[in-house]
Amino acid sequence: MPGRLRSRSLFILASALAGLLAVAMGVPAAAVASPGAGTAGTAEMAKQVNAARANATDGITAVSAHDTTVEVSGAGTEAAAQVAIYVLGAEADAADYADGEVVARTTSGADGSFTASFPRTDSAGHDRLYDQYVAVAGSGADAKAVGGPRYVDRLDFTPARDFDYPNAASKKGLQVEMTDDAEELGVQHAGINVAFNELMRNGPGGDPSKVVAFESGGRTFYFDADAVARLDGQIKPLSDNGILVNLILILYQSGDPNSAWPILHDPDAAVGSGTVYAFNTRTAEGVAYFTAAMEFLADRYTRADQAHGRAVGYIVGNEVDAQWVWANSGDKPLSEFLTTYARAVRIAWQATRKYWPGARTYVSLTHCWMTVCGANPDPANPTRFYAGKDVIDQLNALTKRTGDVGWNVAYHPYPQDLFNPAFWNDQAATPSFDTEQITFRNIEVLPDYLAQDDLTYAGTKRRIILSEQGCNTPGDTPDAERLQAACYAYAYYKIRFLDGIDAFILHRHVDHQQEGGLRLGLWTWDVDRSEAAMPGRHKVSYDVFAGIDTARSLEVTDFAKSVIGIQDWADVIPGFDPDRLTERTPPTQVGTGVGARPVRPHVLADFENGPDGWRVSDNASAVETVAGGYHGRRALRVRFDAASLPAWSRDAKTWKGADVVLPKPVDASATPHLSLAVRVPKPAAGEFKAGNVFYAKVRAYAADGQVAYGLARLDPQLGWNVLSLNLSGWKERSQLARLKVWVRGSTDDDWRGSFDLDDVALSGEVAAGAAIPNVDVSATLAEHHPVGSKLSVSVTNNDVRPLAGKLTLRPCDGVAATPDTLDVDGIGTGDERTYDTTVTAFDPADADHPVICAAYDGLVLPVEFTVPPATPTSLFTFDDGVQGWQAGGNVTSVASVGGFANGPGSPHGGAGALEATGAAAPASATRTVAVDPANPLDLSAARTVVAWVDSYGGAPGATGYEATLTLVGGTERRSATLTTFTPDRWNELRVDVGDWSPRNKVTRIEVSFRAIGSDTPWSARFQVDDVAYLD
Repeated sequence: MPGRLRSRSLFILASALAGLLAVAMGVPAAAVASPGAGTAGTAEMAKQVNAARANATDGITAVSAHDTTVEVSGAGTEAAAQVAIYVLGAEADAADYADGEVVARTTSGADGSFTASFPRTDSAGHDRLYDQYVAVAGSGADAKAVGGPRYVDRLDFTPARDFDYPNAASKKGLQVEMTDDAEELGVQHAGINVAFNELMRNGPGGDPSKVVAFESGGRTFYFDADAVARLDGQIKPLSDNGILVNLILILYQSGDPNSAWPILHDPDAAVGSGTVYAFNTRTAEGVAYFTAAMEFLADRYTRADQAHGRAVGYIVGNEVDAQWVWANSGDKPLSEFLTTYARAVRIAWQATRKYWPGARTYVSLTHCWMTVCGANPDPANPTRFYAGKDVIDQLNALTKRTGDVGWNVAYHPYPQDLFNPAFWNDQAATPSFDTEQITFRNIEVLPDYLAQDDLTYAGTKRRIILSEQGCNTPGDTPDAERLQAACYAYAYYKIRFLDGIDAFILHRHVDHQQEGGLRLGLWTWDVDRSEAAMPGRHKVSYDVFAGIDTARSLEVTDFAKSVIGIQDWADVIPGFDPDRLTERTPPTQVGTGVGARPVRPHVLADFENGPDGWRVSDNASAVETVAGGYHGRRALRVRFDAASLPAWSRDAKTWKGADVVLPKPVDASATPHLSLAVRVPKPAAGEFKAGNVFYAKVRAYAADGQVAYGLARLDPQLGWNVLSLNLSGWKERSQLARLKVWVRGSTDDDWRGSFDLDDVALSGEVAAGAAIPNVDVSATLAEHHPVGSKLSVSVTNNDVRPLAGKLTLRPCDGVAATPDTLDVDGIGTGDERTYDTTVTAFDPADADHPVICAAYDGLVLPVEFTVPPATPTSLFTFDDGVQGWQAGGNVTSVASVGGFANGPGSPHGGAGALEATGAAAPASATRTVAVDPANPLDLSAARTVVAWVDSYGGAPGATGYEATLTLVGGTERRSATLTTFTPDRWNELRVDVGDWSPRNKVTRIEVSFRAIGSDTPWSARFQVDDVAYLD
């Protein structure tokens, strides 16, 4: 997720650094929660409450919240006893009940039962929904607590809103970054981080425009306006598409003086030791702030008009069984941790159901079940990491004793080894309630366990979602991507046919450079962007994910069977039924004319008097009307230039857009041509890389959720581009309910700009006029050396009519190919045809961005393609040892290793890497490893020699790091130094040797590493892998 490392890999990396890769067996903590550390009550009161807790049949047995009253009922007193009902804040220790307020007095019946009722709201406006209650029988010296404390466990009031829980087409979900891509992928469930430290402020500040005020409990609380806008920008485009949004409620440490972080975090937290921190339910102020935040979210995202979007699920914290890292609340036994965590879960459940009774609250757990995912100071008494099974068992016991809560489970069944996606080989995952771990391999254990009667809520099974888990790509090779995709396919099919799990939310959307070496995304990261987790290119798993819940399911997963080693999915998936795989219908592409004008249009929006209901959608920040319309005076401008937008929204290749919900569905049967005018500003010189192409995609939504779309290139030089979608073949055209217009570029340049929209209309026919062919052409070069290489040219028809005749390739940039005439006759709307040609000339102006031109029916398109990198010829892989490499200056030893403590923790490729252990020398001293081959290496075919280097970071006082690759041939040396070296990741060192004559007799290769700007002694380690040459 944006700007944060959400995966458990940080924890795994931290554990590795501490030598904690072995997983310790969890020891269940006491089943009964210990009392908190209250100081106001007497020792006798504490004894009474603790004794009463041991007998769950005595005392208050139910607390029901009604619209204006709270009703308490209970049993266990003597007949006709005087009973006082004390109210305490959720944070209080019930042993201190005498410090609370008596809100009701009653007399028990002959059987010792009692009932009392009192106002739900106190004089200050505080809602007693969130409080706890203690019954005390007798008076004066004879007063005695009866039973333990109990919270409101029956929500019998009228909620603020009431609507059915929405349905999803499938279980397919994603922790979403780019909302436009989530729509393209057909995501049905989403996980979105809500960082409370960014969301909530500690006061109004000096600028009212910077905050959103909210009333809760008779007080005013303040939320950061930019953070709220960002959250709206993620949630609304998703829920508008029917995606079920689950909010992951987390708290990071913050140095922002306006942040509510100091109030929100658990006072016992070991600040600086965790990645995520537990919420503060130990103080009245912490409870008030957390309650206000929950009410704010529930109110904002359950509105009937869905003005800001809709959320349906709330995950309280992250992986709380590994609390030291993911819910840090300091060293404490599980019983004490659950005392405060259960309060947060309860408040979340009560607050969200106050606004909508369908809201679901979840607890978050790792894949460690009978083991713990980390090391405790005393393994026999866990205080930092707990067994997941113990968390469930003790939370269930605690909430049933104090007033049950409808909590559900958000599980993370990662493979046993997060770096190895072949979960079908997991040895710690067995089909038993006593399994060490629950991973994809044995995920069926979880719903079976929770189905036990004593773990249900009000007789109903607790719901399960898989809210964060993924499959690593263990290398930079096609086979590694296929393994990742096979892992996803197998896991998805298991979950698809497993009852009791509602959603499978994949982590991640895009690979993250700082995720401890894991590459879990559907996209690679963009190596040309400085920001983390910017989308690069689709991986194999992207297409599998997109098609797995459609009619293409078996087609996109067929390759995976051989990867896994099976013949048929039914051999490994219980209940597998291929006829049940098609759950979602992808959007239908319709033909789009460019330049055709509508005849007698029925105007839907002309923007002469405002935005006409159009609003910002994906990756956009504002809509406004501006002068200079296509026909009239004004047009709609869609802006995506706000500084608060996430980085991917500024990436030219993500779709940016606006949409409108029509006042009522429109029957377009007689007017099936949807026309509009789109204008993209002419780019400034150098604003985009060569070859950038602008596109528009127009999406039409039917009332039943089906979607049609049209796609077209945009030419900024034309000014207004008039597009016309032919909906006549789309059967849902009779119920047109919503429209969306997207625009994007094709490069990864930073685009902070806008586009204009005008004259949205329906018509019965269009006049072709000066229509421009709506055809797209792309090309892919097969080999690094272009001349003689295969150039695959793909022609896609996005037009209304089939293509006819020939398309020719022209050498407009010093690039020529044969055959240069391609028969495109008969390519229909939405169809693509690929042709194999051979490059015969290659002398482009920019060898990194070569262009060949394609001409069709008067249209000439420049087609940029990429020259693939040279295929490396391996010299040293270190998979089977050090391969002759030795320690040099300031290095004490070298070894071939399969893993190491610093990031990314695994070899660059293969099974091994060379690790050098540095001496305790000044950080700036050069540390060297080298090899002297028994026979000189003949690298006469090489143009470049490469080596991949990784290292420790953290050199005290260092201002940077550098590494050098050196080749020796006789008396001559050739070297290159990388001065922008980054620790904890693999860095490529390159030495150009194409013009170096001694390359045919290389007698030595050296790799050296050092810190810059510090002479403090530093015993660093660094790694070398995949030394190779490129021809």
